[in-house]
Amino acid sequence: MSPRPNTMAAKPANKTVTDECCRTVEPATTSGARNKRQVAWPNLQLVKETMWVRGHEVTAGVDLAGADLTDCNLRSADLSESWLGGAVLSGSDLSGARLVGADLRHTICRSTIFADADLHHANLWNADLTEADLGGAVLSRSWLGNARMGSADLRSTELGGAWLTGADLTCADLGAASLAGSCLSRTCMLEADMTGVFAGGADLRSAILNGAIIRAANLSGSILRGASLIGVDLSLTDLVGADLTGAQLEGVVLDGIRHDATTRWPDGFAPPSSGGLDNHD
Repeated sequence: MSPRPNTMAAKPANKTVTDECCRTVEPATTSGARNKRQVAWPNLQLVKETMWVRGHEVTAGVDLAGADLTDCNLRSADLSESWLGGAVLSGSDLSGARLVGADLRHTICRSTIFADADLHHANLWNADLTEADLGGAVLSRSWLGNARMGSADLRSTELGGAWLTGADLTCADLGAASLAGSCLSRTCMLEADMTGVFAGGADLRSAILNGAIIRAANLSGSILRGASLIGVDLSLTDLVGADLTGAQLEGVVLDGIRHDATTRWPDGFAPPSSGGLDNHD
């Protein structure tokens, strides 16, 4: 009698995650050798890889205190709620990055690009942002006290409610930036360009603005008590409700300004006519 054939199927080999996700294709070569390559199934959803830069994991909530991230590409990185105290980011590109609530105290960010980045509620106290590009960035309700921001690009930046007490913004470009309700007391803004800024209700007490250009700006309701505005161009600016008591206004340009009875001037100062715009709707 011939032996009964084995009808039981062979036990399949254990499958790995790679076996489940990909299939192996082994094309023949002219020499008979076979090269393996992995082909993903069309409906496979791949997990996004973690960003690593110079051995550092770059992700939300990470601790990068003191890290050297000079000249790194960190565009669109998510570093929200991260600790970056004392890190060096000079020359790096963080355009479009998310740094909401991040702690960047004492960071060195010279010529760093933060264009269109989201830094609201971030802590940048005593950070060095000299010549940094912050154009279009969101810095609302951020802490920038004592920050060094000389020659920084802050055009169209959102700084509403930000705290910049004692910051150095010498020669910074703040064209069309929003500073509504921000605290700028004792800031140094020598020769800064603030053309078209919206700074309604901003606190600029004792700020140094000598030589600054603040044309066509909105300073309504702002506090400029004791501020130094020597040689400042305030032409076409709205000063309704502004408080300039004790301010130094030698050589200030006030052509076409808007003001009314609520505007407070230094004792003995005779402002020019509001040009018929006392009642502006």
